[in-house]
Amino acid sequence: MMASFSEGLLLSEKVGLDPNVLVEVVSQGAISAPMYSLKGPSMVKSLYPTAFPLKHQQKDLRLALELAESVSQSTPIAAAANELYKVAKSHGLNDEDFSAVIEVLKAKSKE
Repeated sequence: MMASFSEGLLLSEKVGLDPNVLVEVVSQGAISAPMYSLKGPSMVKSLYPTAFPLKHQQKDLRLALELAESVSQSTPIAAAANELYKVAKSHGLNDEDFSAVIEVLKAKSKE
């Protein structure tokens, strides 16, 4: 969820849309989730006050992937998100909030 939201925020900036507007629209639409309105404004400002450390999010993704594998359930989206969180950890974002995963996508867009 957070990885996809991060992509959307960065895309909105690239096409000239104010990311704050995206946060507002998504928060009021059919796919609304409290997490978007809670984390979105801080993410737009590149602020990540830690509520849930990124390292714990990656651990939870890893555990979910292990469970899925144990019952032969394909989870390609979770696997892709897990890879992003692993890269974020390698960039020293372990103790930042899990929303700091957006920094990995920012770095990739500059490559």
